[in-house]
Amino acid sequence: MRIKQIAIKNFRNYPDLTLDITNDLVVLSGPNAVGKTNLLESVYFASLFKSFRDDSEFIFMKNTNSAEVRVLCERRGQEHEIEVFLELRDKIYANFKLDGVVKKRRDVQGFINVVIFEPDDVSLFTNSPEVRRRYLNMVLSQKDVQYLEDVGNYKKVISQKNRILQQIRTGGASREELNSWNEQLVKLAVPIIMHRKRFISFVNQHVSEIYSSISGFHRPVEVIYQTITGNTLEEVEEALRIALTDSTQREIAQGACVVGPHRDDFNVMSDGLFLAPFSSRGELRSQILALKIIELEYLSKGEDTPILLLDDVLSELDDQRRTFLLKYLQGKFQTFITTTHPLEMPAQHVTLTPSTEEAYQQ
Repeated sequence: MRIKQIAIKNFRNYPDLTLDITNDLVVLSGPNAVGKTNLLESVYFASLFKSFRDDSEFIFMKNTNSAEVRVLCERRGQEHEIEVFLELRDKIYANFKLDGVVKKRRDVQGFINVVIFEPDDVSLFTNSPEVRRRYLNMVLSQKDVQYLEDVGNYKKVISQKNRILQQIRTGGASREELNSWNEQLVKLAVPIIMHRKRFISFVNQHVSEIYSSISGFHRPVEVIYQTITGNTLEEVEEALRIALTDSTQREIAQGACVVGPHRDDFNVMSDGLFLAPFSSRGELRSQILALKIIELEYLSKGEDTPILLLDDVLSELDDQRRTFLLKYLQGKFQTFITTTHPLEMPAQHVTLTPSTEEAYQQ
């Protein structure tokens, strides 16, 4: 996968910008607040059709209610164009085109695969489980669009089941009404759990070696996925049904479903201990960097490789980690890097100026 052109209109601080991409390594430099991250976000948006930032309500340029993102890419030797049209009314509405043909979201989401590494990622293993579940969903929805659909439907089932649980607690519904919702929950939850188990298994095939190479610490490392037990679909389904039955009284008391992939978690361990509480910031970066590298490999399909977005993190890496990352990426993945200071390396250098309408190439 290679991006050849990015064109955006009314997106964040850009009224109209077209940027031709001529290299597999693109360095976006300039002072803070000129829109470097916004350009990365436009690529991310063309892949997942959502932002990786919490302030997505400001995705429209001030005093506008429509925006466009267009990305020209080369995939498996063929040139394609992804277009996203956004409109702000009572909420954000989106329309999509692939090669000029109107498509449904599920038909084009993940057509461009991306892996992003941003400064906040260093807190992945020290943050709440919800953040780690969101990370899993982001990765796996690019691998399989059905996974994304299952997660969306699963959330709807959980919402309805919670409503029934609250009604049972107040005498407004009977326990028997839970049966149908539990059946729907199992049907959707098991594929979600199995997808996550396969990804964690893939991670564990590589994480120790990559972590040691990055950090210099030679110790066994593994990612532990805390979920329903079982190795096969049938085993997970049986264990989930038992767990749902055993937790019925507790769920009614709390008025909320306490069993299922919406309560799952994962973390890094070594020799039986969770690493995060004992890790320095540099060690946490090594753990995240190892995970991101494995994510790149997981999303690769032969020569069809994901795009790597590095948002102001290269400067935070020490020489050993920076050297390892750049050597690893060379010739394998197209990479976009943002930095406040120009980097001395062979690349396409794009300098963004305080005038947000300008971008010139050196």
